[in-house]
Amino acid sequence: MSNLIFIIMNTMIKLSKNFSLSELISSGTAQAHNLANTPNEKDLGKLKRLCTDILQPVRDHFGQPVRIRSGYRSAEVNALLNGAPNSRHTMCEAVDFRVSGVNLADVCDYIAKNLKFDILQLEFPNNDNTQNGWVHVAYNPYGENRKLNLQTFAARKQLMLSKNFSLYELTHSNTAVARKIYNLPDEAGIERLRQVCEHILQPVRDHFGKPVRVSSGYRSLALNTAIKGAKSSQHMKCEAADYEIDGMSNRDLAKWVADNLQFDQVILEFHNNPKDPNSGWVHTSYVAPPRQNRKQQLTIDSRGTRLGIA
Repeated sequence: MSNLIFIIMNTMIKLSKNFSLSELISSGTAQAHNLANTPNEKDLGKLKRLCTDILQPVRDHFGQPVRIRSGYRSAEVNALLNGAPNSRHTMCEAVDFRVSGVNLADVCDYIAKNLKFDILQLEFPNNDNTQNGWVHVAYNPYGENRKLNLQTFAARKQLMLSKNFSLYELTHSNTAVARKIYNLPDEAGIERLRQVCEHILQPVRDHFGKPVRVSSGYRSLALNTAIKGAKSSQHMKCEAADYEIDGMSNRDLAKWVADNLQFDQVILEFHNNPKDPNSGWVHTSYVAPPRQNRKQQLTIDSRGTRLGIA
């Protein structure tokens, strides 16, 4: 029997004082689909370091059980969960968890001030940060850790999704700030925003050579409700952005996108005054393979909704 098989069979093997291998590889999705969710022998050391360097210090500091939502994911399990294709979970470099009875914001604050990490964020919390959601930590035990605490605007500005677009630009909302609405997607959502930047916003920026001003990117359900967005809005799925280029006709911008890029929808919205080039804005969505982009063109203005860029 190989050492790896022995470790996997002995599910109670300890990776640190309070954490076992089984906690880091357990998956209801894997069980439901009869999938082996086991890392290779090389990556087991990363799981151990996640425990000794992240989870165990959190457990010791708060003195409460740490409940792991997701640790290692095989590629098959990650796909079933609609995880980012390059998820750090598949590399044994990420863990999602909660601490029993402890405010999620307090957990993030402790990690940010005391531990090494690459990326730290809350995923899907209530606005009081206590009842729902979890803490996501990505950690590279053998390389550089950037200490990007995505609870801060500074870190969101530092995390670039493409050459000219940051996470901050795709998640910032004055309404969210004013109403104290949490507006940050999970790891998979951030990857979808990256696709929007790489396939839509960056090509626009490169072609016209001018700054692209994003007025709306990702919207949480609470934010979308607050601004009375469409209930099926692709903004909530991290698949859309509203934008314009100062001084340029939004009609001309929408037509260029329609003629030159792959997209799901391009909509010229509320361009009611052709004499004002910045009247309205351009909405564009993009879905990553294997899904198909519809290349649907619409105009929405005071006269209603119609096909094409009018």
